[in-house]
Amino acid sequence: MLVTILVVLGQVVTSILGGFAFARMQFPGRDGLFLLYLGTLMVPFVVLIVPMYQLMVAVGWVDRMASLIIPWLFSAYGTFLMRQFFLQIPKDLEEAAFMDGASRFRVLWQIFVPLAGPAIATQATFSFLYAWNSFVWPYIVINAGSTENHVLTLSLMVLQGRAADSANLVMAGAAIAVVVPFVIFMLAQRFFVEGIATSGLK
Repeated sequence: MLVTILVVLGQVVTSILGGFAFARMQFPGRDGLFLLYLGTLMVPFVVLIVPMYQLMVAVGWVDRMASLIIPWLFSAYGTFLMRQFFLQIPKDLEEAAFMDGASRFRVLWQIFVPLAGPAIATQATFSFLYAWNSFVWPYIVINAGSTENHVLTLSLMVLQGRAADSANLVMAGAAIAVVVPFVIFMLAQRFFVEGIATSGLK
């Protein structure tokens, strides 16, 4: 759960910052950099496994919680989602805040972020589901004997092997794996509906 929470917080914060920069700030090469960053979505994860693992070995993060968190703190999809939402916010609000003496950072966190609630909820939900259900990468970088760094998917695999004759324990673990994302989705459902309604009105 700790890994999932940190990944969600990291992706939401970096997506907000990146989306705001690409949507509202002017700097050389902005559009090209955004297209390059967005192009990483087309790179299959299997292509990145070996170089990412070699990097984890080089920095000494194999079998450590950092290897489960830091590589996933950035999300090209999340940045794209936040950028598209920020582009829809009228510039009049931003200009009025600047005229009142607000800094760019204050404009972001006191105007843009409150208005982007549906987009943030969507990004947080997707990030949660990805981190919660992640299996391949934790299986590669975390030793099977290092139970303190296990994520839920690895723990279920270990439990299935150790308690093969105790189906009730395996089913209890599987129920936990299913119930938590379901509850998260139900809590965030209102924001999804609000986002759809807002998009329809626009």
